Amino acid sequence: MAEFPSYRAAFSGLLTMLVGIGIARFGYAPLVPALVAAHWFTAAAAFWLGAMNFLGYVLGALAMRSWNRAIHTRMAVVVLMALTAICLLASAANLGVVYAGIWRLLSGITGGALMVLMGAAVVGRAPERQRGQAGGITFAGMGAGMTISSLLLPHLLHFGLPATWLLLGLLSLGLTCIVGVLMPPATLIPAAPAPGTRTLTRPLIFLIIGYALCALGFVPHALFLSSFVAIRLGRGVAAGANVAAVLGLAAALGPPILGRLADRFGFLSTLAASYFVMAVAVALPLFSGNPLILAISAAGVGAVALGAVVLTSGAVAHMVPPSRLAASWGLATMAYAVMQAASAAGFSALFHLTGSYRLLFVIGATATFITGACVLTARKSQLAQMG
Repeated sequence: MAEFPSYRAAFSGLLTMLVGIGIARFGYAPLVPALVAAHWFTAAAAFWLGAMNFLGYVLGALAMRSWNRAIHTRMAVVVLMALTAICLLASAANLGVVYAGIWRLLSGITGGALMVLMGAAVVGRAPERQRGQAGGITFAGMGAGMTISSLLLPHLLHFGLPATWLLLGLLSLGLTCIVGVLMPPATLIPAAPAPGTRTLTRPLIFLIIGYALCALGFVPHALFLSSFVAIRLGRGVAAGANVAAVLGLAAALGPPILGRLADRFGFLSTLAASYFVMAVAVALPLFSGNPLILAISAAGVGAVALGAVVLTSGAVAHMVPPSRLAASWGLATMAYAVMQAASAAGFSALFHLTGSYRLLFVIGATATFITGACVLTARKSQLAQMG
């Protein structure tokens, strides 16, 4: 893509991920306590709405993976972002859980579709030497959205829930207009595999398995680290929020840093090393409750878990032809989303039964270590095929 030296496409990708994932998906969690306190929904209903967004995310990724017609990327991105903004605006009306569920489902669908589309339209079309950097800028939008949600929403809620939803929707509409002007036009033409060719090679299978297991390793920190600090260690809500802010900031910085490293050392090598670092980071709360150690743990997990999106999409782009990138990256996105939803439910049930944070961190660290081994196997298989 000739426009990549100006970073137009990559910055468009960042704004797209900020809206589609950062605000519409990660922005929901900080709103849940306010929704329950204002009696919009019960806690059980709020969880169900979160699950509807997960379901929509899988459906959106599945739709993009199955799409076999030419995609005018700028038009598709603007339409999907606009639909996301409409979902946020519509959520300002308190018309019941079914009504809200429709919009949470649709925002999940648009988020999953945008995730796959950005992997193909930005990472896949970038010059090979800039692929990591372009992907890093693009997917930093997810962590930026997580950070903005953590810092901005408590202040917006002073104006009430309807105003908060409306402001988020208007912000998303504004960013959609910017992307409509900024994003370079391009067309993606998916192609069916030639007869007799394998669409899933051994390296790709191990890479996708590892990416799914990364979701399992991320869940203990994403869902339980704040409560571990606030409740288990008895340090209060503010301390729990601070460690969550560290995780969110690292999630914003991790993708561009790891993307630059991947351009220098290779995507699979960087990804494997990152997963082993993340495994250690997940395990740190097992050994120390020191605030600095916990901050390092949160930073390591946040940086790698979100950076893995960049590294995996870039690795997939090296393994498959451009015409198959949307389908292959869509499969990886689906695997991650399904594992994340199943892990969230499974860890919640396990904690309810045992009350043990320690067990959650042990499982997460083990899964992340296996993830690194899967990526090393993928790298070995790819080198064998090339040799």
